[in-house]
Amino acid sequence: MNGIDHEGHLVNLLEYGEEKKNGEGKEKRFLFLTDLPVTKKNVRGTAEAGRWRWKIENEGFNTQKNYGYCLEHMYSRLYQGMKNHYYLIQIGHMIAQVMEAWESLWKKVKQSREQKHRRILESWKQDKLKEYTQEIERGFQIRFG
Repeated sequence: MNGIDHEGHLVNLLEYGEEKKNGEGKEKRFLFLTDLPVTKKNVRGTAEAGRWRWKIENEGFNTQKNYGYCLEHMYSRLYQGMKNHYYLIQIGHMIAQVMEAWESLWKKVKQSREQKHRRILESWKQDKLKEYTQEIERGFQIRFG
């Protein structure tokens, strides 16, 4: 369906279903909301792109929740604090993905992903920035609202 008015914005809806394979499992139904026009020519590509995007986002959230990023812990009750914390998680996850892409560098290190992440975190805790050595030695806390 094209041209659906939602709060003054025109959006398009695409419904996509995957049939049961060999009569097993449940039929899956997906709905995609987009500002791209949906036509007979692009409906399959749009649905496939939507599924890939969902898969990438879902895998990223799963990693951030279950592999040492503490996504589920709420470090602030203020929106801006939560947003800042999530941006830092995203940055950390991106760094980890780059490092994992360099698998040849890690072949000699026989550790799990989480062990590698902890090792990197510990090295950052031990290495002090020369400019801020006095502040770090005094001790400080960062609180998000």
